[in-house]
Amino acid sequence: MATIKHSKIIITITILVFCGNPVDSRNESANSKSNMTVFSLDDGNQCTLIYSIKIKQEWLDSLKVKYVWNDFDEYDNRLWEHMYTLFDPMVENSGAKNSNELWQNLTRGQKLFWSFLAFNGDTDNGGVYQFFSNRPEHAVSVLEVWHELNIDRLEKDYKATLEELVGKTDKISEFRTKFNEQDSDWNERWEAFNEGYKELPSAEAIEEYYYDKEFKRTLFKALTDYIENNIEQFALVTDN
Repeated sequence: MATIKHSKIIITITILVFCGNPVDSRNESANSKSNMTVFSLDDGNQCTLIYSIKIKQEWLDSLKVKYVWNDFDEYDNRLWEHMYTLFDPMVENSGAKNSNELWQNLTRGQKLFWSFLAFNGDTDNGGVYQFFSNRPEHAVSVLEVWHELNIDRLEKDYKATLEELVGKTDKISEFRTKFNEQDSDWNERWEAFNEGYKELPSAEAIEEYYYDKEFKRTLFKALTDYIENNIEQFALVTDN
């Protein structure tokens, strides 16, 4: 995707939140919106594999042979194999009633993977502004993802964009607290999120390199290494 140039963007706010499938859902009731919270990787469960997927060690080993990072294909690589096998079936079979319940029960690694998918999917499609518009619940957790994966450049640039987004809210933690006040009117809570939203010129710094194939290889490899080094947070591995 080419670099996106913004000029006087008028955002029609549409909150698209998990209701059955967190990646693809396009339906959310007003009541569900009012119960939305801004996620953090530190929320809820951390290490217990509540929603388990069984995989074979043979399958894991085969991916390393089939997909070599020096021959990187952005659309056909180990990361997407992990999404198809470890993430999508887990969500489909979780039985979670809404995105908040799902989030609280995921392991830290599953949370990290979900937030990455939320950011990457929307940013690849329409830029960083589309991610913030469609997935505000992941706004803070995505910053934590870049920190945990040691993607320093993206962490620095994303933090600058997030701080620009929250505007008059001095601290990101304060913004999250305000947004998560369940007793507040939904419109007031959204305003706390949207208060500083203009054209987000700082997002252009991310978009200058995020679509670059070499950057994607670095990012995808970092996440894939994280998944494979913490596979116990994603699946039950068997020898047969």
